[in-house]
Amino acid sequence: MTIRILGQGDHHISSDYLILLAELAFERGLSTSDLLKGTGLTEELFLSPDTSVGHRSAIAFIERFCQLTREIRIAVEFGKRMTLSSHGTLGFAAQCSETMEEAGNKVTRFMETRAQIFTIKREPTPEQRILSVTPRFESELAAPFLILAFLTSIETICRTLVGSEGKQAHSDVYIDLGDGWQHDASSITDALPHCTIHQAPRNQLVWPVSALLKPLPFFNPEMEHVTEQRLQQILDLVKEPETLRDNLKQQLASQLPALPTIDKMAEQLHMSAATLNRKLKAEGVTFQQIKDELRFEQAKQLLTEDISLDAIAAQLGYSDASNFIKAFKNWAGESPAQFRRKRIKFL
Repeated sequence: MTIRILGQGDHHISSDYLILLAELAFERGLSTSDLLKGTGLTEELFLSPDTSVGHRSAIAFIERFCQLTREIRIAVEFGKRMTLSSHGTLGFAAQCSETMEEAGNKVTRFMETRAQIFTIKREPTPEQRILSVTPRFESELAAPFLILAFLTSIETICRTLVGSEGKQAHSDVYIDLGDGWQHDASSITDALPHCTIHQAPRNQLVWPVSALLKPLPFFNPEMEHVTEQRLQQILDLVKEPETLRDNLKQQLASQLPALPTIDKMAEQLHMSAATLNRKLKAEGVTFQQIKDELRFEQAKQLLTEDISLDAIAAQLGYSDASNFIKAFKNWAGESPAQFRRKRIKFL
């Protein structure tokens, strides 16, 4: 089995979501040429359901949509249209689950079979179930839009599947609109029935646990097993590194904070350092650039959490916070403190 990929980007997203977004665009009088301009994609996208799209091209497409419409409330409409069938095998697996708790576990485990542009984490408490989402890309317009759409989709699906008592439960969506959509925040507060949407420096869906533990009406143990097997096959496939760069980044991530030298890394890959350098050069990247990319990605995630710069530096393999701060400034053009302030400016 192989995965066909349209456009450019290391991470993938299903074309089904972009085709669905295109439907919303067409309803607003936008043409295919309007949407595709500057994205590197062609009309082939609209003829290719269930195909992977590289994240750079996909994000360019979504940014283009946002630039043309400039209305964050459309993200809620987009999310409502992401029904179970829109999520492919993952949606069917959720529907066949015994409880919403189990369905949530599947979404966390297998979301990358549909989209690799988010990091998803479940945070259970005695009274609540919290689904947190962090984007793996930078975009003032596309990131809040996509996350709000995704959280809306999950909230709507939960309310569809749960029993009669759960349908009346109150949920909350927290969304970091950033600078790109701050002006439009008031338009979405009451956009979902029985759910309040809050502007906040985090991206979360919160449900009361009591609404999620009862059996679902379409529980099917046989189909649950079949769909999980299928999802695992797809996940194994999409997680296979496509380039040496991807392979190295995966291996380095597992070795943080003590990142190896290029000689040690070459030894792990059963080749000489000269051969490793030559192969990386052919891909247009250096070993140091890969290490910096990994640390930068990890740093941005860690800076959203309530931990000190000393602790972050230690987790990334720096001897002290000052070295980490210097490196982060080189990557981001701003200090870690400035980056953090942007994240909490709406508190």
